[in-house]
Amino acid sequence: MIAELTLVHPELVLTPTIEAMPEMVAELEYQTIAGPDAYYLFFEASGGDFDQFDRLVADDPTVSEPRVIIDGDDFRVYRMRLNSTERLVLPYAAELGMRVLRAASGRDGWIATLEVPDLEALQAFRTHCRENDVGFTVDRLYHADGDETAGTTDVYGLTPIQRETLLTAADLGYFENPRGVSVAELADELEISSSAASDRLRRAMATLVEQTIAR
Repeated sequence: MIAELTLVHPELVLTPTIEAMPEMVAELEYQTIAGPDAYYLFFEASGGDFDQFDRLVADDPTVSEPRVIIDGDDFRVYRMRLNSTERLVLPYAAELGMRVLRAASGRDGWIATLEVPDLEALQAFRTHCRENDVGFTVDRLYHADGDETAGTTDVYGLTPIQRETLLTAADLGYFENPRGVSVAELADELEISSSAASDRLRRAMATLVEQTIAR
């Protein structure tokens, strides 16, 4: 499966710059470890004023030692040193057997497209992000063979909101016996009312039954 996720935290790499200059798109090219305390990231930037971008990057507390590697007509490739690996979550995705297909700035954070072996790995990655206080939203989930639903529903017929509700409920232990959280506590986590949380769960479960065992 292919999962498109939005990852958000003020300390994620380049987030201060991304928030100050949303028109500029930074895409992760690759990353390398040059030593125990030297983690370097390579980004391609495009779509904005490079002079302004350079000024913002120079003051960005998440990176240091910015250097232009390639200066094209409408893009630049930068090498930057990551100042802290505390919020670096994508390497853990690799440990779970997930392959990063693309990671680009957007939605006030990072939009990561991952090849996911199964839903269990996706949920484990979500748990890891939550433990590191990194906001995690599944925007789209589809089969690699092109069975895609343009972000409105996933391969099980779930909307992104329903999918996020189920993943949150499972992560908090709602489906365990005894339950880890109540509907009210789940609602607090989702920042919605108890009745809305209950309705989302009911609709999501009904959709799952219709799209799986009912077939």
